[in-house]
Amino acid sequence: MQLSRQYLLFICFAFHVLSSLAQVDSSAIVPLDQRVRVGQLENGMRYYIQNNPKPEDKLELRLAIKAGSMQEKDTQLGLAHFVEHMAFNGSEHFEKNELISYLQSIGVSFGSDLNAYTSFDETVYMLPIPTDEMEKLKTGFQVMRDWAGGLLLESEDIDAERGIVVEEWRTGQGVDQRMRDAYLPVLLHDSRYARRMPIGEMDVIRNADERLIREFYQDWYRPELMGIVAVGDVPVAEVEQLVRDYFSDLENLPNAPERSYHEVPEHAENFVKIVTDEEAPGIQVQLYYKHKPEPTLTYEDYKTKVLRTMFGGMLTQRLDEIRQKPDAPFIFAGARYGSLVRGLEFFTTSGVVGPGKAKAGLQAFLTENQRIVQHGFTETELERVKRSLLNSAERNFKEMDKAESRSLVGRYVSHFLNQSFAEGPELRYRIYQEMIPRISLEEVNQLAGKLIRDDNTVVIVTAPEKDRAGLPDEDELLALLENAGELETEPYQEKELREELLLSLPEPGKMKSIDSLPSVGITSIDLENGLKVHFKPTNFRNDEIVFTGYSEGGTSLYADKDHYSASYAGTAVNVMGVGDFSPSDLRKVLAGKNVQVTPNIGRYAENISGNTSPGDFELALQLMHLYFTAPRMDRGLWEVFLANQKNQLESAAVNPDFQFSRKVNEIISNGNPRGMGIYRPEQLDSIDLDRSLEIYRERFGNISDFEFLFTGNIDLQTAIPLIELYLGSLPGNPLVGEEEYNDLGIRPPQEERELIKVGVDDKSQVILYFNGETPYSLEKSQQFSYLGEILTIKLIETLREEIGGVYGVSARGALSRVPEERFAFTINFPCGPDAVQELTDAVWEEIEKIKKNGPEPEDLEKVRETKRISLEENLKRNGFWHGQISAAISGGMPLDTVLGAEDRVLGVTANQVQSIAREYLQKPYLLQIIRYPEGYQE
Repeated sequence: MQLSRQYLLFICFAFHVLSSLAQVDSSAIVPLDQRVRVGQLENGMRYYIQNNPKPEDKLELRLAIKAGSMQEKDTQLGLAHFVEHMAFNGSEHFEKNELISYLQSIGVSFGSDLNAYTSFDETVYMLPIPTDEMEKLKTGFQVMRDWAGGLLLESEDIDAERGIVVEEWRTGQGVDQRMRDAYLPVLLHDSRYARRMPIGEMDVIRNADERLIREFYQDWYRPELMGIVAVGDVPVAEVEQLVRDYFSDLENLPNAPERSYHEVPEHAENFVKIVTDEEAPGIQVQLYYKHKPEPTLTYEDYKTKVLRTMFGGMLTQRLDEIRQKPDAPFIFAGARYGSLVRGLEFFTTSGVVGPGKAKAGLQAFLTENQRIVQHGFTETELERVKRSLLNSAERNFKEMDKAESRSLVGRYVSHFLNQSFAEGPELRYRIYQEMIPRISLEEVNQLAGKLIRDDNTVVIVTAPEKDRAGLPDEDELLALLENAGELETEPYQEKELREELLLSLPEPGKMKSIDSLPSVGITSIDLENGLKVHFKPTNFRNDEIVFTGYSEGGTSLYADKDHYSASYAGTAVNVMGVGDFSPSDLRKVLAGKNVQVTPNIGRYAENISGNTSPGDFELALQLMHLYFTAPRMDRGLWEVFLANQKNQLESAAVNPDFQFSRKVNEIISNGNPRGMGIYRPEQLDSIDLDRSLEIYRERFGNISDFEFLFTGNIDLQTAIPLIELYLGSLPGNPLVGEEEYNDLGIRPPQEERELIKVGVDDKSQVILYFNGETPYSLEKSQQFSYLGEILTIKLIETLREEIGGVYGVSARGALSRVPEERFAFTINFPCGPDAVQELTDAVWEEIEKIKKNGPEPEDLEKVRETKRISLEENLKRNGFWHGQISAAISGGMPLDTVLGAEDRVLGVTANQVQSIAREYLQKPYLLQIIRYPEGYQE
């Protein structure tokens, strides 16, 4: 009854807003979300404040500054980013390291919560602050106030931070950076952007006079260039007063440098740039039609944005169909309208091609673009993309009272920095309902002549050096580009598709029994075909249902000779489709529907999972029914996929990051071929497609071996009959009994030290991987997690802040039950090659301190508080409940196991953490893996 009432209210609302919006002048300004309060202090600082109750007791704070690397002088390259680093290194009210320590003590994690970034035109600081106590809220504003105008920038702290910034730069070094540095000056032709990468120049970072760092801060951190955004569980008036209290006294610098905005000049000629590198992982072709930035103010501007979105989506669908054809000119491709920097927007068609196909790939992009210019899109394509956009807007509108603050705050930051639209889900729904049905095919097709232009166009090709001989030269590609307008094309032809997934409904099965577990709010049913289904109804989201069907077995049940066929069985079905529908057909039929279903066969289990909404629940079940009963054979699609997989693996083989990952995988699998998830191209030849499909049917052929869980906005009176119809009708044989996986004997080595030498960049990576057998318990699992987070805190303090040898470091521990009960604890950090031993010794020193003395009480409480807040928030999310109950199902534990989460999470003691460190962080359990550059001598 409640759902019906909501639906009626929704229909009444839609009718009202359509009639009111129809009168809006297209030149009128699109207003901000009506829930946000916008204001400006006398000093020019702007603020955006919105009350939002999810999650409870938290406020998302952002400080946005309209200054970045573009404001640097030639002597300051990288200092905008450096100043951002210094915001965490001492201010008027927080000594060095005191800020991070305090925030951790109230449950704010450094990196995942507390963070910042610097770009070309802006710097943004991010701080989620708990609001259960006024003192925490005020401290959060004090932090923001210090960032805005109270950084100390002490000499000692500046010098200490230089090494950390260098390590961040080192982490980003590699083939992507080298190729980007080669082509960006062409893409950003004759503009200041090409000379102002935010990471800066390391000579400047290492040697810049302190005066230049302080000068940047004084020049550009001024209130007239700042915006405060606050979204969360605090009354708006209260937040507004805090903004006034903490920021009104900030003053603008007299005779401050002017904040000017830079353009990317247009060019009448077109450019082609080919960049090769020995470590490039494949061949990519990018076609950019460059455009001046469009305004985002009026309803007419809004419509232009919608039209561009439609255009890119329809072209991407066409490209997706082409890639599935035999001898396709590209492996995958897409099209979109976007922004590279504030001064440049673009329409791009880009993708990955196989060896020898760079010219053919560009030719295909140009041909498809010209096909649209000459013949346009079809009504069917337009209607499909309209359905998708309308569905997206409707879903966001339905969820507007359930949205979390973190998902909302970015829109106001973007509005402040770039004047982008921030209309909110209610107005977006109103606009879409009025605007999209009225958009004509002619309007969309007219856009082709604007987006696809003859000048101001750039083609960029990046490729491995080994493929250079098969590449065309730049003049050849330029000739293709210049002559694109002379291409003659035929109109696009699209096959007709039926809308129904099933031609006839199956004979429904019957429910045998129903049970409930009130303590967890779970209802469970048994069906006559042996299937067990659990329902966890929630009200956390209005339009979301997540589901998983789980069964033990996986590829472990098959002999070595079938390993590759079994490993790719689930992939094969996802590639070929189900019933009468290819994957491309399914995307068309499901356009505008909230249905995602994916089957998978892993090493020790198979599952089918996805998400849907109450309105599309039946459609999701129909698709699941097809995946169980009608996997589709399509050798053509499979051969295309297999050829592309081989090409990508061959191309990736020269990339050092890929080489390192594959070698780590081989080491941890101890050389067992059944444990290596990263294959070599020649190994794919062992796949027998017929056998893969046979294995898939075996794994999904007996529904009685599965156990399903549905979590979300579920109406049981509606859901259970549909489950009986679509899942209860599936073949099942309860007499066969539940299958169990086979232990394949894959165990990581211990007491080993492996060196992996790859790449030319001066960087290393250290992995300390402790592993071994241990009895499993949920309590011990939490103790391992605590040890990982506590050790991460200490290693950041030591390796980063004291030594300055790393940008980031992580430690984490976990227990597993399959195929046997084991532990794994990993410490991972990138660094310079010459620092490997010093930093590794420092890690061991921190480990020994915890072993000897236990964790420091304040560190234990920091982790406990972070976990407490996380648990409180997670208890109001579908994903958490679904994950916890699914883990109980797959682990053979009681379904109410989740009820003990609070005691397990908050009950960990210092003695337990110390005991875990003493027992498990020992060298006999250790596998040490170190990455060095090629040719490096220890």
